[in-house]
Amino acid sequence: MSEVRERFEKDLAEVDWSSVRIHLQRDALILVAAQLDLVEVACKVAADETTEIGCWIESGQLGKPTKEQLDAWETQLDKPFRMLIAAPYILLQEVKNA
Repeated sequence: MSEVRERFEKDLAEVDWSSVRIHLQRDALILVAAQLDLVEVACKVAADETTEIGCWIESGQLGKPTKEQLDAWETQLDKPFRMLIAAPYILLQEVKNA
């Protein structure tokens, strides 16, 4: 296993919306679809693998949160997310059934 992947696995955190919403100010939040492996996405972002990242963006599996999502999360500040920092981005994945 690569050192980068090991670091991301170690750094994987569960946070609530109120803890990450501050990052909206610098437009750093990227939402990762539930069907993707968050650690794998972080590794690809860190390695700047533009082809695969582009495919995820095109398919709607990776992108900025919509205004509707942001509005909904603002009404539920304790909404849980899985989070990784792949500088300069904050990768978020909704925790379902929470």
